[in-house]
Amino acid sequence: MQAMFGGAIAAILLGIYLHLIRVAYQVVDCVTDAKGCTTYPAAYFNDGMAQALSIVGGLVSALVIAELAATKPGEAPAVRALAADASARSKFILKVVTSLYVLAWMLAGLTAFFIGLYHPKVLPPLTNLGQAWLGLAVASAYAYFGIKAK
Repeated sequence: MQAMFGGAIAAILLGIYLHLIRVAYQVVDCVTDAKGCTTYPAAYFNDGMAQALSIVGGLVSALVIAELAATKPGEAPAVRALAADASARSKFILKVVTSLYVLAWMLAGLTAFFIGLYHPKVLPPLTNLGQAWLGLAVASAYAYFGIKAK
């Protein structure tokens, strides 16, 4: 029950994160459109969205880093949540779900990072998220591969 509740919360947070990045992308696309787009003006991405993007982005990133840090290299994240006698199908499903979660986090972060590179002043919260995500992505890689500073 605890794993299901935690998984549901993680999925909801990822959904909010992806939604806010999509809205931010639409705003940047509209603001930088030479044809005079008015569907998503800069004001559409309000202060509440900016705050939520920052908080939820941090929570999702923290979850990814924590899972990768607790996972042995080459092993699927969260595999330790399964019982020792779990079926091969359960292990496969967990591997697919966690891979999709990490992939969605990576694609969303890369999107934010690259939009921030090309349009840094259009939507500063997205630019800030993209830059923070890059550092967190490096930290997650270090955590997963067990790289330690000497």
